[in-house]
Amino acid sequence: MRRVAILFFVLSLITVSAESRFVFDHQDSSITGLGEFYQFEAFIINTSDDTLQLTANRISLAEAPLEWSCSMCVVYCLPPFIDVYDFTLNPGDSAWFSLDVYPFETDGTGVWSITIIDSSTMDADTAQYGVTYGSTGIQSETTQPMTPQDIELLNLFPNPTNASFTLTLDQMIPGDYNLSLFDLLGHEVDRRAIHISHSTRQNVSWDANALSSGNYFVQVRGGGKVWLQQITIVK
Repeated sequence: MRRVAILFFVLSLITVSAESRFVFDHQDSSITGLGEFYQFEAFIINTSDDTLQLTANRISLAEAPLEWSCSMCVVYCLPPFIDVYDFTLNPGDSAWFSLDVYPFETDGTGVWSITIIDSSTMDADTAQYGVTYGSTGIQSETTQPMTPQDIELLNLFPNPTNASFTLTLDQMIPGDYNLSLFDLLGHEVDRRAIHISHSTRQNVSWDANALSSGNYFVQVRGGGKVWLQQITIVK
């Protein structure tokens, strides 16, 4: 069997505000270099009259095999171990972004979340990209972007919050799930594990009193899938 990759990507999970000063314009994925190099492209566009200080942040949502290499290009192509990169974008300018994945003929799946953050306003926009590489009976396939119904199984309320919030899980496959809370730099600030015994709706309360104001990501991992949603904390 010929080894091929199935590429998948999810367009923006976070809606930037109407006053956002930049656009993270997601492009199609592509297969390059005889099936050994998989690339996801986007453009970061400064739509304001100001010079912007931006941060590109990469979070691994599903750990790829150790043999794989994954790196970001933001203005410059960065070493694989760089997950956070600060850069400046002048008024009207754009920067090309890519996420480059090299499986080196090792079967597995990798999923990454890329977030672009305006360091002054903390507006953020994010996208998820993934590669599944292995032996199949097809030559190649690129899936269509997931619809919001496929990915938005999570509901957070109240959002924004100043103290605690409730995470609603609906139609989940019974099993063990890991819940994590990340800040915008990708640091895990809280974690918990739950067991879902049936697929009916379940509410999980989360105490955020110890956290400072800002935007955070709630990640739910289990059942072979990963979900990501933003929560805003205002003190």
